[in-house]
Amino acid sequence: MVRADPPAPPQPGPGGPPRAVLHFAADWLPVSEVFVHDLLRHLPRPGVVVAANPLRNTDRFPFPHVGSFAAVERWLHPKALRPAAVTAVLAATAARHRCGLVHAHHGYRVEQLLGVVRRRRLPLVLSLHGHDVTGYLEQRPDAYRQVRGRAAAVVVPSRFLAGLAADAGFPAERIRVLPSGVDTGFFRPTPLPDGPPEVLFVGRFVAKKGIDTLAAAWPQVQAAVPDARLRLLGLGPLEALARSIPGAVHVELSPDRVAVRDAMRRCRLVVTPSHRAGDDAVESLLMVNVEAQASGRPVVTTRHGGIPEYVAADRTALVVPEADAGALAAAVVRLLRQPALARRLGEAGPAHVAWLDVRRAATRMDALYAELLGEPAQLDAGAPLVDRAAAGAAGCGGAVAMSAPPGGPGR
Repeated sequence: MVRADPPAPPQPGPGGPPRAVLHFAADWLPVSEVFVHDLLRHLPRPGVVVAANPLRNTDRFPFPHVGSFAAVERWLHPKALRPAAVTAVLAATAARHRCGLVHAHHGYRVEQLLGVVRRRRLPLVLSLHGHDVTGYLEQRPDAYRQVRGRAAAVVVPSRFLAGLAADAGFPAERIRVLPSGVDTGFFRPTPLPDGPPEVLFVGRFVAKKGIDTLAAAWPQVQAAVPDARLRLLGLGPLEALARSIPGAVHVELSPDRVAVRDAMRRCRLVVTPSHRAGDDAVESLLMVNVEAQASGRPVVTTRHGGIPEYVAADRTALVVPEADAGALAAAVVRLLRQPALARRLGEAGPAHVAWLDVRRAATRMDALYAELLGEPAQLDAGAPLVDRAAAGAAGCGGAVAMSAPPGGPGR
């Protein structure tokens, strides 16, 4: 028999310590989700992480309190007891760490949180990042049926994804656009290097990243700029396609953040040829573009998904139609042949993404937590406040809470 937890402790009064957050992730943590770890380690309140699947990459993504209930699901019999046991584990964790709120990072398996949310009467914050509101819903149309009315806030990184979340049935008034942050202390601007020009791609080797478009475009770039080099950093099922690109091409697998930063310092520009994939996968923000701009690198990217909200066309980036190899090649060649243009775009990048510094992003997220918990928000002077904006900008009805400076991305 599963032991019932005691009632939730009372909320602290004004001036009391902030309540902790129970962070949930189906997986802790894929190498492509540095942004989740960056957010959690910069949040100004305590937290604990619980994963559904066995932990991985804990050396790369350390956190003071990380656990998993995978063993419960694997070994407990009969299977009918497992949901109650998972709820008991989560409730005990929430009680031990004085958690006043639950935050699910991605929508995968979020329904497993409903038991502890109900038992301990905790607000639920659900972050959706892309596939979990596109391809995942194609596979599991009812995945969020029980969650839609229970989530106190639904966090998305772009106006584009806000529209998709509303289309998926989440109440528009609960959708908040809070983009992920970049560590501008780590990704700092450096001058564009001399020597043979290097073009950098960073991302998973999957269909939506546009490896096929890049493979078709690179021979045109190489013909126009014979000494140009292409470096691809990533990992994924399309590795063979990446390695098949002819010319001066180097592929590096599973880079850590230091390798990414160092590669950005060596490159002349960053290319991100993303396009819609067959499983309806789309880019909701594309953090690589933000890291590149913070590093003072011009970007060649595509008019796809939420990408245009976080680059400034013709000011920090050249933006071309998605899945257009000719246009992609022409833009890359233009920047390689016009160093003054490349410098101008690169130098404008750090100021453009300064508001996306991870510390400000964490402060904005904590302000949402404080709002839901009835605590006073601790906003710094440099963090844009959460504004109400017409959700029509995101393609949905009602009102969506936006977080962006006046005249910022997407405006």
